[in-house]
Amino acid sequence: MRRLIKVFHQRSDGFSLVELLVAIVIAAIFSAVILTVFISGTKSFQATGIISELRSEADSSVGLILNEITGFDAVRIDEPNQLSFYKKTLPSISQSTGLLERSAGFVPYNANQNDAILPITYAFTGKRMEQTTMIYSGSTEKIDEQTSLKKTFTLSRPEMVTITTGDSPGTYVIHGILTITLTIQSVDQEETQTLTSTIGF
Repeated sequence: MRRLIKVFHQRSDGFSLVELLVAIVIAAIFSAVILTVFISGTKSFQATGIISELRSEADSSVGLILNEITGFDAVRIDEPNQLSFYKKTLPSISQSTGLLERSAGFVPYNANQNDAILPITYAFTGKRMEQTTMIYSGSTEKIDEQTSLKKTFTLSRPEMVTITTGDSPGTYVIHGILTITLTIQSVDQEETQTLTSTIGF
């Protein structure tokens, strides 16, 4: 009987409990590392896609703004928390010379005429001054369910003129640097893209 048991022990093959536990621990560590790398890669891929979409949206929004204000000659600043982009009056034919002439200095379009081009106007929630720089900050606007947009317009080194005659009296910046800053944020992923465009006029 003892011999049979001895033979049985000698012939038995397999893993001990300690070996099985070590194998399970090592497998669990490798699985955790692989899963972490996979999740990290997936999040990175999603974040790259979201950032690309935000950048595309920011480019499109800046392009729309620049297209609207192309060719402006002055910015009206005396209206509360509002910037209006004006062009000069159209040149007219001089009665004395028969040539196209534009009046000297800045004269804004007459908004009451049928052929006038109305100024492009942007409204903001706040305005602050930093030395000679005027900063207009807009509120956060929702573009869609997942994306929001915030506009900031900055007027640096402004050269101002006050017009008291005509149909559009007011204070205008006729020379300066306009900086448009758009901050686009993804609501779900909390990714943010900031795009800045600067125009000298």
